[in-house]
Formats: sequence, structure tokens, C-alpha cells
Amino acid sequence: MTVGSPTELSEQESPPAASAPDRRRGGGLYFIASLVAQIAALVRYVTLARLLGPEQLGLAATLVVTGSFFDLISDTGSDRFLIQDRHGDREDVQALVQFAWVVRGVVIALCLVTLAVPIANFYKTPKLAAGLACLAISPFILGFTHLDFRRLQRTQNFRPEAVRSLASELVSLVVTAVAAWLTHSFVAILFGLISRSAVLVLTSHLGAERRYKLAWSPEHGPRLANFAMPLMLSGLMLFIGSQGDRVVVARQIGIAALGQYSAVMLLIFYPSAILLRYMHAIYLPMVAAGRDDFAERNRISEKLGGETMLLGVAMAVGFALVAPPLVTILYGARYSQAWLLVGLIGILGATRFLINWPTTVALSLGRSRTVLVSNVMRLFVFPGAYAGYWLFGGLTGVVSGFIAGELISIAASLALLNRNMSRPLWAEFDRFAMFMLFGAAIVGWNWVAQHYSLPLCAGLTIGSVALTGWFVMREWRTLVSAVATAQSLVRSIAERRRRA
Repeated sequence: MTVGSPTELSEQESPPAASAPDRRRGGGLYFIASLVAQIAALVRYVTLARLLGPEQLGLAATLVVTGSFFDLISDTGSDRFLIQDRHGDREDVQALVQFAWVVRGVVIALCLVTLAVPIANFYKTPKLAAGLACLAISPFILGFTHLDFRRLQRTQNFRPEAVRSLASELVSLVVTAVAAWLTHSFVAILFGLISRSAVLVLTSHLGAERRYKLAWSPEHGPRLANFAMPLMLSGLMLFIGSQGDRVVVARQIGIAALGQYSAVMLLIFYPSAILLRYMHAIYLPMVAAGRDDFAERNRISEKLGGETMLLGVAMAVGFALVAPPLVTILYGARYSQAWLLVGLIGILGATRFLINWPTTVALSLGRSRTVLVSNVMRLFVFPGAYAGYWLFGGLTGVVSGFIAGELISIAASLALLNRNMSRPLWAEFDRFAMFMLFGAAIVGWNWVAQHYSLPLCAGLTIGSVALTGWFVMREWRTLVSAVATAQSLVRSIAERRRRA
């Protein structure tokens, strides 16, 4: 490692962009790695649930939520800056971003150690304090990541990130399982998180093409700060939107309830995270490359919107059908929940997935302030959650309130995206309305399952058929493209097996 003034490279000296045949290298491997990583994460959580029980699982989930809080409020988006910025391939820019990562890791670690006791008291669980202090080791290690894997994504080379994702998640799974079996305590998650960070850092250095450098750059620092500050400010709002429900559940209902709720929520979180990470990684450089071509960026945004909507609807409907019995099978009877609540959790997870569309396009265009405004709108989830808790009580009320807040945020994000892309303000809102109608249908069918009513059942059947027909007509091109992509992936896998 060298620390100091980096080598100055002109734009002409930067490595050339990949030619068309070389583009998206390792895209299939990256998707497979994301799939395996999320399956490993789900197996890790199921293992913890089986070995620890709801209360200890709730304590482990609290550590994860707290770590996520500090991670999000300190997220500068600097690694994406290496992809989005025109000069992101330069060594001095990379050294600057890596310096920012080290500072971030140290700051998060200090905050966790300093605030461990107050945070434990906030959750009314003093025994969490020691675990929170030990959690500081994970972000401290992660701060020394070599970001060459992110720079290589400028040319859509995803192989390095695929390798590090596979290695870290599999190691974390094994370490967590062994620790849970030996300790039968929530501290098992600490061993898993720390080992994951260590492997992520190690593999990032082993797979790097450049030497690891840290340096401040007066030339590029202000531009990075201009890009990063809105993202840091939006981190709190993003946490509220993505993890605020777990904070409310832990604080208002209890740690054991958090364990039960998290067990259900993570069944949709992990599949959606696979797709979200993959689509964000693939589309961010695509939109950034076409940012100066109005027609091209609109085409890519339209494609991303169609795929996001298709997957969001599939997630919500599929979760409502499969998750209720799956929860009992995976976790045991003590984690089972009412079908209506499970359906609402699925809708909430799918709704959060939709925000990927406008925020990915905004980041690709360098509009980080748009992301900030979108995330500020997510503040509506808290009053919504408390209103739902007051009106309906329990987890059902909290989840209903969070869904309402997320829908407001998505509507605002779409409007801002349309303004940024010089399109009519309400463009694409028919897709948004269609998604909400699917959510309403899911709630209706869950209600009918508990309170059978022939007229309502008939009406829901007619409405569901009509809604499905509208969806197929609206997203026909997306459906055709999805089938073609699946066929291409199958052919690629078959070809690799023949070569092997």
C-alpha cells in the first residue's frame, strides 16, 4: 500500500472503454454470485432462527439494523462515483475515493463504540451494548476495501465483484452457523459479519489490477463532495424507508416480535436484493454511457422501468401465495403469522424494490440531489406507521403505514425523474397505478380467505382477470424481452457446461 500523491493520468492515458463484444463481462457470473450470496444469507438467517429462537434472533436483527443505520447515513456513494464520473478511471480519483472509504470506516467504528450504551438503552435491552461495541470491528475492516472492482464496472466487467461476493457470503454462512451452534447466542451474527468484511477486503485486494493508494485530491475532492453530500443526507431517509419498520417493531412491540417479523420480511428481502443489486449494477453504467443521448437514455429508462414493474408485481403476488406455508416450514410454528400480514409484508418488500428504477436513473445522470429529495419523502413512513399502529394495532398496522409512506416516496421519485428527463410529469404513472391495484387485489384475496363472501369473491375474480390482461398488454415488450433473456441465460449455462 502506498499513501501519498497519486500518479497523475490524463484522460488520454486512461484505459480505453471496452469494445462492444467485450461489454458486460461476467454479467452472468455476477447474477449467479448475487443469487448464491442471497441464498447463503437466507440460509444463515434460517439457521439462526432455528438455533436461537425469536428473542435471540431479535437481538441479532437489532445489531444488523444498527449497523445498517450507520452504513446508510455515512454512504457517500463514492464507489458509484468511480462509475458515473467522467474521470472515474483515473488513479488519483480512485485514490481519493479509497481515502474516503477509510475515513468512513473509522468514523462508523468510533460511533458504534461511543454510542453502544445509549443505543442499547433505546431498545430497552442493556445487554446489547457489548455486542454493538464489537460490531465496530466490521466497518473498520471494510474501510480498507480496494475499489478497483468498482472501477472495472465502467466497462461492465463484473467478474471481480462476483468473486468477492461469492467468497464473502459463503464464508460468513459457515462462520455464523458454527458460532450459533457453539454459543446459542445472538453474538453469532458478529462472527459472521466480521468474517464477511475480512473476506470482502482480502478478495478486493487480491483481484485488483492497480496498487492500493490513498490520497486527497484538491482537483477532484470538491466534485466528489458535491456528488456525495446529498447521498449522505439522504442516507437517514433511506434507512427510515428500508429499516425503519424494524426499529418501530423493536421499540413498540418488542425484541421477540422483531425476530418473528424479520423472519418473514427477509424471505422477500433476499430475493429482491439479488435482483436490485444486479439491475443497479447493470443499468447504472448503461444509463451513464447514454446520458448525452436523449433518445437512448429514455429507451434504457423505459426498459428498466418495465423490468422493475414486472419483477415487483411477480414478487408481491408470488410472496402472497408461497410465503405463509413457507414461513412455518423454514422457521417452525413459533414464527408463523396471519396470511394477511404476510401478504402485506410482501407488498412492502415489492414496493421498496420499485424505488430502484427512478433512483438508478437519477444516479446515472449524476442527479444525487434528486435521490435526496426522493428519500426525504420517505419520512412519511414514520407517521404512517404510527397511524397504522394506532388504527389497526400490532404488526398489521405498522406494515400498512409503511406501505403508504413508500408509495408516496415512489410517486415523488417518478415525478422528479420525469422532470429531469424532460418528460411529461405524469409519464409512467399508469405502471405505478397498476402496481397499487395488484396490491389491493392481494389484500382483498387475503380478506376473502378469512371471511368468505361469494359476491366479493366473484368481484375479485373479475377484477383480477381484467388487471392481469391490462398488465400483459402494457408490459408485452418487457415480457418478450424477459423470455428472451432467460433463454439466452439458459443457452449460456448449457454452453459452459459443454465446454467443461
